Amino acid sequence: MDNKSSSAPIFLACLNKNAKLIDKTLKNHLPKDRSLISRSMSYAVLNGGKRLRPTLVILAAQLFSQKISGVLPAAAALEFVHCYSLVHDDLPSMDNDDLRRGKPTVHKQFGEAVAVLCGDALLTESFNLIAKSTAKEKNIAEAVMILSKYAGYKGMIGGQTEDTVETGKWRAKDKKTLSAKLKYIQLQKTGALISAALKVGAVLSGADKKSLAVLESYGNNIGCAFQITDDLLDVFADKTKLGKRGSDQDNNKLTAFSLYGKDKAWELATRHIKTAKSKIKFFGKKAIALEGLADFILERDY
Repeated sequence: MDNKSSSAPIFLACLNKNAKLIDKTLKNHLPKDRSLISRSMSYAVLNGGKRLRPTLVILAAQLFSQKISGVLPAAAALEFVHCYSLVHDDLPSMDNDDLRRGKPTVHKQFGEAVAVLCGDALLTESFNLIAKSTAKEKNIAEAVMILSKYAGYKGMIGGQTEDTVETGKWRAKDKKTLSAKLKYIQLQKTGALISAALKVGAVLSGADKKSLAVLESYGNNIGCAFQITDDLLDVFADKTKLGKRGSDQDNNKLTAFSLYGKDKAWELATRHIKTAKSKIKFFGKKAIALEGLADFILERDY
């Protein structure tokens, strides 16, 4: 990509601008007592991170001139769900990772049982946060349905299940079947929560159906590209910047890299980004930061 024409700096500026506000919101909505479960929740959520999904809630709301304050609880909800998924992903029965964001994973810090319960608590609390949004009741109800669908068995959990089931077993199947399975994993495991963040922010801001469809298509393509670049970073990135050791190859996972190799995987990611950028043009100049996210995905090194 020609960096001179990249909008990534615009997106990164938005990410940095909103980071402190998002972190403050997350702290405000985490439990204040010092119980074991409360401490594990705070550890999981406040342990760094790009804050991509809450930023997407905000950027989607701004497309419809919604004040940020009205969607901040929902933004925190999306981050709670994302962090819960990471806590469970890292468990010994899943990816068995010792590091997350450069620090010990929750099960290493607090024990496996507490990590499971920590993830459960974050997921449950996320729906309470959606309900605290300042929007029409019907829009709040729709936002709750979006989050439950996209984070549940029809979305992220479905993708995570396939990702887990195929670990160590995928090489015996034909490539056409594997390509379809991999696309499903990319769309559901990663794309679903990205699309959910965009649609929740938009729904709470009164978006019409056409706009929601555009955001979903954009989110799906962004999600696929994000997962593909994650697969590549897991193998080739500086592990210090990545904040984890990279376990896909050790676990014999079905990934874009393991199935297609580096060059073809990169080609697919680039294709998804091109499609995402074409979709988001629907919103004109108001979507420049979302266009920047697309560029950032291909440029990132962590």
